[in-house]
Amino acid sequence: MAIEDTKSGADGTDDGVASPDRTATVGEYTWEDLRRELHDGGPFDRADYLGFDPETITDKLEDAAGLAKGVNQPFAEYIDPETTPVAKGEYTWEHFKQEYYYEDGAKPWNNGDQPRDNQGNVVPFEGESYLGFEPEQTENRLSLAEDLASELDELVDERTVDVNPELDEDEFFSTQEGHTTVVNRYDLEKAVPLSKKSHFKELERYWVNKPYACAIIFQSRKENEKKYYVIEPYLNPIEEDLQGFLSGKLRTAIKYSEDDVIVKGSNADRAQVIQREAEQLLSRYDLYKDSISAGAGTSSGGGGFLDGLKEMFNDTETTVPEVTGQLDGLAVRPEPAILADDPSTLNEYQVEKLLYTLKRDFIGYGLIDGIKHDINVEDISCDGYNSRVFVYHTDYEQIISNVEHGETELDDFVVKLAQRSGKGISKRQPQIDATLPDGSRAQLTLGREVSDHGTNYTIRQFKDVPFTPIDLINWNTFSLDEMAFLWLCIENNKSLIFAGGTASGKTTSLNAVSLFIPSNSKIVSIEDTREVELPQRNWVASVTRPSFGDDDQGDVDEFDLLEAALRQRPDYIVMGEIRGEEGRTLFQVMSTGHTTYTTFHADSVGEVIKRFTTEPINVSKTLFTALDLVSIQTQTRVDGSKVRRNKSLTEINEYSAENDEINVRDVYEWRAETDEYIQMGNSNTLEEIKFDRGWTQEKLDEELFKRKVVLAHLIEQGLNSYTEVAATIQAFINDPETILTLIANDQLERSLEDLREMESVKIDIDPEKEEMVPRPDAPPEMVEETKQVLDNAGPLFRKFKSGDTPDIVSALMDGNALEDTDTEDDVTEFGQFVPKAGKEADSG
Repeated sequence: MAIEDTKSGADGTDDGVASPDRTATVGEYTWEDLRRELHDGGPFDRADYLGFDPETITDKLEDAAGLAKGVNQPFAEYIDPETTPVAKGEYTWEHFKQEYYYEDGAKPWNNGDQPRDNQGNVVPFEGESYLGFEPEQTENRLSLAEDLASELDELVDERTVDVNPELDEDEFFSTQEGHTTVVNRYDLEKAVPLSKKSHFKELERYWVNKPYACAIIFQSRKENEKKYYVIEPYLNPIEEDLQGFLSGKLRTAIKYSEDDVIVKGSNADRAQVIQREAEQLLSRYDLYKDSISAGAGTSSGGGGFLDGLKEMFNDTETTVPEVTGQLDGLAVRPEPAILADDPSTLNEYQVEKLLYTLKRDFIGYGLIDGIKHDINVEDISCDGYNSRVFVYHTDYEQIISNVEHGETELDDFVVKLAQRSGKGISKRQPQIDATLPDGSRAQLTLGREVSDHGTNYTIRQFKDVPFTPIDLINWNTFSLDEMAFLWLCIENNKSLIFAGGTASGKTTSLNAVSLFIPSNSKIVSIEDTREVELPQRNWVASVTRPSFGDDDQGDVDEFDLLEAALRQRPDYIVMGEIRGEEGRTLFQVMSTGHTTYTTFHADSVGEVIKRFTTEPINVSKTLFTALDLVSIQTQTRVDGSKVRRNKSLTEINEYSAENDEINVRDVYEWRAETDEYIQMGNSNTLEEIKFDRGWTQEKLDEELFKRKVVLAHLIEQGLNSYTEVAATIQAFINDPETILTLIANDQLERSLEDLREMESVKIDIDPEKEEMVPRPDAPPEMVEETKQVLDNAGPLFRKFKSGDTPDIVSALMDGNALEDTDTEDDVTEFGQFVPKAGKEADSG
């Protein structure tokens, strides 16, 4: 808009006279206003004041408006306090004014109007009224605040644990609905002593019994050792006293409750009794008004007592009310404030903690209940009074835990373990071996009569879900070739002993390769402590039993069970471990044609032969040759990590009467320097299989290669769960062509659900327990090897793609037709991919 001249009115006055404090506003401020305000007299040249020709003022204003608009946008963004952090050097007084001083109508942050009072006067900005001190003191105040913040940070660092910075703790301590779990960060801080927090560094954490217990592995920088901490709900002194009171009352109440449930019922039934009696006690003493079952937290295991019991004891019939929401009372409050309040009633969170503790002590394993739930722990041991509990962790080996028993508590706990195992322990009989209800093996000692440190125990954990041959290959405990070799040998009734030192993986390997036993065979297992777990339904699981009296009358040992097994007409006999004279009977059984698998303590094949052929076992050397294979297992270190390896796989050949020795032949051997397995020589066992089955060398090579292909496919596809591996192996043994056809057409994985339904095999694994099993992934070298095996199997796959489709394959593939394949007469020498049999290798 141009500024025009204004002329005097008829009365001699100017139409646009400006007052001295009038602002220059476009459309109101005239040239006459300017002249009156600024011109001193003489010719009035507008260009002198503008600096340019007045005729171009419209263009100039338009250009300026465009520039102003371009400047206003970044300035508005800069001045917006909502996008500016309140930080020194970034947040200015202008940001503060925009947010707290200018009129609200000025938003969005366009340099708004100053506020005015009732008389219309501008209210001046005074920083002191907002700060509470003079603005000139701001720098000193900020410096002091920085010092205080630094001291607070050091205090927080000293009094809190150094957790894994990559871990999202809010997510970890949350249920599926996003609610906080019963055990949370507060319990973690209470579990670690203040003196240790400054030098503890978290290495790993995981749930062992969500939402009630988790395990954390710490590294102590000061003590230079690892620690195993079980984190459970913390009870303050008031809650501890109440828990002790309720425990005493519950013992009395349960004593006179339904005897059939207490004595004969399952753990889930006992848990319901505890819930009912606890509910009545809390109501009787006016400690909690609401129903326990109704106030049990979330339905996803986020705090519900019944839900937790259902999950823990697999009680699928228990009806849990669907209640969602955060547990009432689960809030961060200083413990002194809680104790000072000393409320007369409990909140929902406190009830949940108490019920968990009562359940843990009455039907669980007390202080070590969290450790018992940890599938990564192999052994649990306490060495005496007031001693910390040690655990043997799969990844960290022997490490000390934060669990400690008092003297009386330890005596009571060991007696309780013995009673649960159906045995008695006393000063008269202070040592016993027992099997706990969950199948774990326990060695218990009571008092100081035979132990200077007092009562102690060692528990060898029983795994509900065994490891598989695929796990052993991925761990490199066995090579792919070795496992295919063992598969063919076991399927063809070759006897095998796993020998090695303590914790070398003998029983783990025995359990894994037992999946190769055909499901149409009868199996009898003989153990003093249940460790063998087989999927085959036609399986008699025998366990020894000690005498009930002071003498040996009524005692049933391995020898007795072995004699009984012979009358049960077994095809396979699996013995947990050979220790004494039962070994002599076992070899007699072996020599009569019964296939046998067992474990034995020895570090070499020579040691195995020496111990078996001398007292106290004293098997004759001629009888010893009934054994076919010996696997020597060892626990060693590779790249600093403790691992288990099959040191050698050896065949037992003939007895040489001339030299009075047993001839043996190593088929495979592990080389420590390269961590690889090499084939040492030809296999007489394969030659025997070829002869017994009437196979040609080509047929033997093909059968061995087929098994290698099945194992390679499972590894390459990542099918490593117990259900997937067991179903595939047993289905292949029953019908190899069906499985190979499914593999050739990449249909195996989708058919596994149907394959696991075969009635001769019971594959009933809890998915939640399976998910917790620490199964190894295939290393890159193994992945490459399996790809090479499957590439070599191309001609084999084409054979099964081009052949007639069996009815069962059509059913498993939902009627989908096999893809057409050009049939070629592929002649493949499978012998180049597998170990040679004895005579074939010798001739080659």
